[in-house]
This record gives sequence, structure tokens and C-alpha cells, in this order.
Amino acid sequence: MKRGRPRDDYPQGEFRSVVLEQITRRSMSLRVLEILTGINRGTLSAVLNGKRPCERQDRTAILRALGIAPDGQDQFPPIDTNVISGRDRVLLDGLPASHPNLQHGQILMSRGQFAEAHEQFRQTFAGFAAEGSAILQAEAAALLGWSYGELERFGDARRWLGESVRLIERDLRLTSDEILDSLGTSGPISETSMRYAQTLARALRVYAKILTVKIVHEMDYVWLDEARRTFIRTVRLDERLQLPELPHTLRWNAVFVSAQDSSTLDMVDALLSSSRELLPSGSPGEASLTREQGIARWQKNRVERAWHLLWDAKERLTNIADARALGPTFCVLSKLTVQSNANPVQARRYALMAAALHPYGYVLDHCAEQMRGIPAVDRQRDIDILLGGDSPFDTVHHVLSRVVRGSEDGPMSFLQRSVSRVRQAIQYSYEAPRLLGRL
Repeated sequence: MKRGRPRDDYPQGEFRSVVLEQITRRSMSLRVLEILTGINRGTLSAVLNGKRPCERQDRTAILRALGIAPDGQDQFPPIDTNVISGRDRVLLDGLPASHPNLQHGQILMSRGQFAEAHEQFRQTFAGFAAEGSAILQAEAAALLGWSYGELERFGDARRWLGESVRLIERDLRLTSDEILDSLGTSGPISETSMRYAQTLARALRVYAKILTVKIVHEMDYVWLDEARRTFIRTVRLDERLQLPELPHTLRWNAVFVSAQDSSTLDMVDALLSSSRELLPSGSPGEASLTREQGIARWQKNRVERAWHLLWDAKERLTNIADARALGPTFCVLSKLTVQSNANPVQARRYALMAAALHPYGYVLDHCAEQMRGIPAVDRQRDIDILLGGDSPFDTVHHVLSRVVRGSEDGPMSFLQRSVSRVRQAIQYSYEAPRLLGRL
């Protein structure tokens, strides 16, 4: 009778070759791969040097971190979708960047350290500009636009995303539409062309997303036509390049379509179904897709169904500690509670939970609106309960303790900064009418 662990046969040399090729092409350090996979650096080094085999679960984590396409994964065991960690939050925003400094900024973004990430992207862009590397400048500019988008500084985000596109067009001496057309008719894409195309796809994808937020949450419908054109272009790019970000482009497209008066739920659900087909069951992407289903129902005034879907999404997003997605989810739950004339205490506490997780833009504005209309003593009581971690705010502490793992800041430091932003927003909302009245 055989004893011990069953033999786990796999093509070790081929696996190492695939991984080494990917991390070399992207200039990815073992430190970054360690963070994305959760695998000890010593273990990674031993595996890549052929000194030890790579366990099944670790192979799954490495393949996911490198964004190996499904056809490439067939050589090795399929991804275990139950393995969820901080790397999944990084990959939800696209493949790792090609340069270690940009990859570090992506990791900071995944932890909600937006100011630190912004500075990392800004300094890296300046360095690339000094070197004269157009492709790296374009990539850094796209990520700068992304960081501004998360902060909901729309004008800055639009400017930097536009700069990314302009750098690509100028270096290739082609317009974006000409680049799209050439990709649709040419044969195999060179490595350099692929890098340009992936960066263009990232810039367009982020721009489509921030336009959707502008339309859905700020009801700024002047951007409808531009958002429609941007989605057409980014879907074409994602499909042509077979990018793993395609399902996320489709789910955001569904949210955009739901905000249009002429659209129907059937149109929205067709896009959501296309997205779901490309997402592994139980994956972090599917959790966000569930949120998008709820937001689409909210847009179409299907309040009860929207509530159930958003509550389901809230549970899933809590499990994977995706603070950036969870904050807006609580915000919409708060808005649905207000719309339904339900419990006002519940509505404002959902709003406070949302801002504690993502204290920016419409999330922060809604929280300030809800907190401003109550007595100061009740407002302070809610904040004290939040900081103390009592129900229902224990969810916030649970999520933040996982988000900041590996960061220099602890969860309480993150929470204190969020509370400070909430207080400032409330104070501003009190002072703004008086200031306007003096003009």
C-alpha cells in the first residue's frame, strides 16, 4: 500500500519556462510575484530554479497572477477559484504592468493607498519622460489616470488618460481608430505592438469606467455619446487581443447601458451574461458582476430585486475584502433604503460604512448628506461605534484588516483617515451654502 501524498505529475520544465518568460518580459521581481501570489519568495525561487516542484495550489496562484490565458492554463491544473487573496484585487484592474515601479503602484491601489499609489505613478512617469520611453510613459499615464479615476477627480483622470492615448498615437504615427483597424486585419501581433495595444486598451477601459460612474452616480448625461464610443472601441480591443479584462469591460458596459432611458433589462442582461460566461464561478470578478446586476436593477427601478442582488454582492465582496467595490455597494444600499422610506438609521450607517471603505466622490458626498441632517450627538455616536468596531461596523474592520495586510499602515490608521475625510465633507457641506450666499 502506498503511503504519503499522492504524486502530483506536471511538466515541471515547461511550467518554469512559461513563468520565467512572463516575469522576464514584464521585468517582474520575485517580491512583486510574492505579493500577487501569496507564496513565499524562497519557495518561488526554488521552484523557478528547478530545485523543488511546485504544488498544485501554488501553480494555480502563479498562473492567475500572471494572467495566463485559459488556453495556456490547459497545460497545467485549472485555477482553483476558492483560492482568494489580495492578488485577486490587483488583477481585477488588469494585468500587472510591465515595469516593477508601476506594479508596486498597482499593489498600493489594491490596498486603497491612493495617495501613495498616485505618487508612485507620478514619479515613475517623470522618470520615463526623462528617459524618453514613449511606451512606458503611456503606460504610466494610463495608470495615473486610473488613480485619479478612483479618487473621482474626473478632469485629472480624463487628462492623463488622454495623454496616454496621445503618446501611443504619436509614437506609432497612427490614430486610435487606425490602430484598432490594423489589429483587426493584421496577422500575429509583435511583442511591441502588443504592449502598445494593451496600454491603449487599459486607457480606454478606465475611461469608459469613469464615464459610467459620471453618468450613473452623478447623472451627468452629457457624456453618454462619448461613453458609447469608448465602450465600442475598448470591447473591440479586448476581443481582438483576447484580454482577460474583457468580462470586466462587458459588466461596466452593462451598467452604462442600464443608465439609458431607451435601454431594456434584456439588453443589459445580454451583456451581463456575456461577462459571466468568461468569469470562473465563485471568482472575485463574479462578485463584482453580481453588484453590477443589482445596480442595473436599481437604474431600472426594480428596487426589491436590486436590494437582494446588492446584498448578495456585499456578502461576496466582504469575503474577498474588496474595499473599493464594497464601499460603492454599501452606498447604493443606503440610497435604496432612502428611496424605500425605510429605516433612516440604517440608511446613514450604510452610508458611513461606504465612506469608511472608500471615502471619495459620490460615496463621500452621499455619506456627508446623510450625516449632516442629524443631531451632532447622533453623528458622533455613529462615528464612535464605527471606530470601536461594534455591529454593524465590524464588517469594515474585518475588511480593512485584510486590505492593509503587507502595508505599513494598520486598519485603524486607514479608518482614521477615512473618518477625517468624512468630517471634512460634513463641515464643507455646512459651509458651502453660506459661502455661496456671500457671492
